[in-house]
Amino acid sequence: MSFPYRNQRIHIWGVVNATPNSFSDGGDITTAESFQRRLHEWKHLDGLDVGAESTAPKNSAITHLEERQRLEQTLIPQLKNWPRSLVLSVDSYQLETVDWLLAQVPTDVSTVWNDVSGKIEPSVIKLLQKYPGLKYVLCFNPVPTRSETSQHMTFATPGPIVPAARKFFLESFETFLQHDLFSRLIADPCFGFGKTREQNHILLQQLPALMDELACPVWMWGISRKSFLRFPAETSEQGALDGLSLLWLNSALDKLTHPHTIIIRTHAPLLAHALGNWQQLRDEWTSNS
Repeated sequence: MSFPYRNQRIHIWGVVNATPNSFSDGGDITTAESFQRRLHEWKHLDGLDVGAESTAPKNSAITHLEERQRLEQTLIPQLKNWPRSLVLSVDSYQLETVDWLLAQVPTDVSTVWNDVSGKIEPSVIKLLQKYPGLKYVLCFNPVPTRSETSQHMTFATPGPIVPAARKFFLESFETFLQHDLFSRLIADPCFGFGKTREQNHILLQQLPALMDELACPVWMWGISRKSFLRFPAETSEQGALDGLSLLWLNSALDKLTHPHTIIIRTHAPLLAHALGNWQQLRDEWTSNS
């Protein structure tokens, strides 16, 4: 499903929440059968980002054992027949869960660890070295410790957001370069995590320039159904949020100068794929004007 957009390469990943309380689809995927149906519906995508704990601000953290139980009931039965063209992204900040799950994934399935904690610890490096094919989503999240990830809104980034993001990524890139792991990075501004509404808006506006400045070739954009997109703030309709995110994606892609691979993490993958059609239509309009 990946496609070019001007000088960018776009990949579409669907979000699958095997949780009872996620803000957009909690309770939809709780059994092997419901997961299998979603997998069949979205098997044409480039990847699925699968999580079993909701980190929405009002939800409490769960143990890695509870997270594991949810995955055993939904994802694990699918692993043997997992489509080999589909990336499996594990959305978890709990190292015990990630290690346990990766040990069961067939070796010819492409895997990614989506670690929303933003904490680069020796244990992270060790886990990446244990699984040589594993890619890693580096999330800009200011929480002080991994165990406090679910409380991310308690630790909003102090001061200007763009300089803080620049500092975080440059320092993290250096760590991964030292361990010869930089080529396995996917950088993620981690919208909605540890950022005020205003900070999210500023980062949205300035992200393309920051991406062009930094030397990471692969980025993840995850703004699907984020509450800070609401205009007015009371808007709750999911369709409106999907439309607003699509408008921003289109605008941001036009501002990029250097080529990147961009992974769009979304609850509405077919809508996100419309970006390619938008570009084609606009190019036709321009040539005929």
